Amino acid sequence: MIPVPPHLKRLADQIDGWLDLRCPERVLELLPPMLADPGARPAGLTMRIRAYVRQARCAEALVDLAELRTTQSDLEWIDLTEAWCRKRTNDLRGAIRCMEQLLERNQRSGIGHYNLGCYLALDGQRDRAIDEVTIACGMQSEFRDHARDEPDLDSLRTDARFRQLLRQGGSAGEAAKGGGFDAGSDPGRN
Repeated sequence: MIPVPPHLKRLADQIDGWLDLRCPERVLELLPPMLADPGARPAGLTMRIRAYVRQARCAEALVDLAELRTTQSDLEWIDLTEAWCRKRTNDLRGAIRCMEQLLERNQRSGIGHYNLGCYLALDGQRDRAIDEVTIACGMQSEFRDHARDEPDLDSLRTDARFRQLLRQGGSAGEAAKGGGFDAGSDPGRN
């Protein structure tokens, strides 16, 4: 959590509530005081990025992400969100770089490996994509369930290694029968 000065805490909580309610236009109306205060600006940028992403305004979100990186560069959320926006602005190489950067800092990020695999698959780098998705599935088996339905991985579906990877973990239904699925938190999707 990025700190907010005490005098803006109530406003930050209100904005966060509007984000939870999926009302990005209201968020954007309320943000100016936070963006104008140097102590609250990083939190304000974070909230504006979330609102822009909700509105599919990825180019604008990327501008704020670049500024936020100057003070909060080690947050995994920044890499994940920037990659998500880069994919949607047709910059797959940029999305790949974001995930590689995340993984340089945290090799144990399952979502980092999974999303990197998705972006590599979209970029036609099948071998690397399978390697990354395999690592993600080894770290958190619920990624197998995501991979079964993930359209970004469609180019891998005919590859025997990918089909084997999906068979190894079983499905949630097989888990109820004693298969190998280990339920965990929803990692989100790229």
